Amino acid sequence: MSTPNDANEGRTEETKQVRVTHEESFSSSDRNGNDSRRKQVMIVAVVAVVAVVVILFAFLWLRPSKEVKTEAPAAAGATGTVKFLMEQQWLIRMKLARVDEQTVARQITATGRVVPAANKQAVIAPPVGGILAGGQIPRIGQRVAQGQTIAVLQQTATSAEQAQVRAAAASISLENARLEADSRTAVGEVELARVRLDLAQKEANRAQRLYERKAFSERQLQAAESDLKSAKAGYDTAVKRVAALTSSRFLAAARANVGSANASFAVRAPLSGYVTKVNKSIGEQVAPGEAILEISNLDTVWIEAPIFERDLNRLGGGAGATFTTAAYPGQEFRGSLVDIGAEIDERTRAATVVFQVPNGGRALRIGMQANVSLDAGESVTAMMIPRSAVLDNEGKKLVYVLLSGEEFQRREVTLGDEYGDQVAVLSGLSKGECVVTQGAYQIRLQELKPADAGVHSHET
Repeated sequence: MSTPNDANEGRTEETKQVRVTHEESFSSSDRNGNDSRRKQVMIVAVVAVVAVVVILFAFLWLRPSKEVKTEAPAAAGATGTVKFLMEQQWLIRMKLARVDEQTVARQITATGRVVPAANKQAVIAPPVGGILAGGQIPRIGQRVAQGQTIAVLQQTATSAEQAQVRAAAASISLENARLEADSRTAVGEVELARVRLDLAQKEANRAQRLYERKAFSERQLQAAESDLKSAKAGYDTAVKRVAALTSSRFLAAARANVGSANASFAVRAPLSGYVTKVNKSIGEQVAPGEAILEISNLDTVWIEAPIFERDLNRLGGGAGATFTTAAYPGQEFRGSLVDIGAEIDERTRAATVVFQVPNGGRALRIGMQANVSLDAGESVTAMMIPRSAVLDNEGKKLVYVLLSGEEFQRREVTLGDEYGDQVAVLSGLSKGECVVTQGAYQIRLQELKPADAGVHSHET
């Protein structure tokens, strides 16, 4: 039987077991809680690191850019001074040229036109008509030699012309037959005359011997000599008649050959040169005097230019000229004076002056425009600069002069004559100054900028 103490001990034991069980459950709960808190701390730490990185990235890379305004080079002042920085000069590879003072000849300038030289152009127009046949007509640009066959014309007669030719041929045939018969008769007459001449010669010789022996009288000797002369004359006449009939027969045969109904006519080049125009093709009908093609020899050309009458007295007999063209701006051609026109145009008050120019390379073409520059026989002293340094602004001629390393001054100048790639400056420049030859246009743009214009950039 259990006692109260046993019961108390039992409850005490149960209480201990319950306490132990609770302690074990609390211990397990603590461990689980600690693990969970560590995981949460780690997650919070990772999130914090990511947030810091994002904030730093946003701060460094995504922040608003700082705008910096740099001052633009100063615009031109009242004196036309422009500031152009060294960096800008290097960027455009600026070039300068020194102003030189030179004594040069005055120039007479005009605009002329290239034309064929005398006897250097030919229009091929045959004197007879026909159809172009046989071979090929030279094409444009092809070179032909003097005497070369250009084309062959086949002449085809009409029915009436053919009938006339046939009638003429029949008449000539009859004439030939008659001449042939007369020629044979004449040959027989020559033979008969020769026999008579032999007999007369023998009789004359016999009469001479008998006369020397006193057997013939003088009258008989004279009669024998007279018969000899008559026989000789008859023989000579018969021989000449045979010769005349033979020549007539040959001429009649030649007329019969030339007068054929259909004939060919060869068209030949009258000079050497290049074909510049072709008007006909094989198989086309060509009328007498109608042009087939055109040939030009461009080894030498003429340039016609109008020169004002006030300048004519300054042209010497051997005046030389320089020519430039738009097609070859960097190339100069030189020629000599051929003729000063005898007539002054009433509208332009100019005479047409002709120059001869060698053109071995065929650079100058017929009809091409050429700028003419002639020495006028007078000398002037002027400042010489490259033409590339001059800007055209509303009819005014401008240059930019270097004042210092980064300062340039705009100058308005008065130009004179041009000499190749150089131009004379009559006013606006002084000897020894430096002008901008490459980059003047960029300086002009810089000058036209507003004074408060700025250049913006972004710093990161």
